[in-house]
Amino acid sequence: MKKSLALGLAVLILASFAPAAKRLGLAAGYAKQLGSGFGGGLAAGLSFGFELTPMFAVEARAGLITSSVSGSPTGLSKGSMTLTPLTVALTARFGKGSKLVPYGVLGAGYSANSFKVDPGVKSDWTGLGLTLSESVKGGLIVLAGGGVDYLLKPGPKPGQGVFLNVEIRYLMGKADGSWSLTDTAGGEEAAGVLDGLDLSSLVFGVGLKYGF
Repeated sequence: MKKSLALGLAVLILASFAPAAKRLGLAAGYAKQLGSGFGGGLAAGLSFGFELTPMFAVEARAGLITSSVSGSPTGLSKGSMTLTPLTVALTARFGKGSKLVPYGVLGAGYSANSFKVDPGVKSDWTGLGLTLSESVKGGLIVLAGGGVDYLLKPGPKPGQGVFLNVEIRYLMGKADGSWSLTDTAGGEEAAGVLDGLDLSSLVFGVGLKYGF
């Protein structure tokens, strides 16, 4: 999957020099992580895509998703999670040529993940003479979604110009984590793994796209 993602990104880079219509996009919004114990937070994304046909296009996106974690005895402690999904997707657009163009999107990618334990929780363990550490690995993701592009300012050719974008995306993925407690005085350590953490997210976004 990682090789496929790298190949997809290479194709996008080469396509940036091709005559096909291209789009740059910037979006921000709200993300709700769907796994047990996860909350919601900021979502943002930067995208680049190009047309394969008048209907189909390929898009690469770098995203950012943040959320709170309430804490669980069998999962992560209370803290905050940051996901950085890098995806390549196929987009199908309907009604090209009109000012309002709905579309669907389907793709896959990889999410780099970072977890930070709440300072209060770490302080509680420190008071007991122990140092708590928790982390979450990266993982593969798949995505599906849809939205609409509304033409704000036409360009010289069809598909070009400035567009207002509203969309919703579902990102599905899991990742493994780990934890450790280290005795501050003696150095003894207890550790374990957290298998299959559900990092799936529902992302609502609003943004601008520039077609050229």
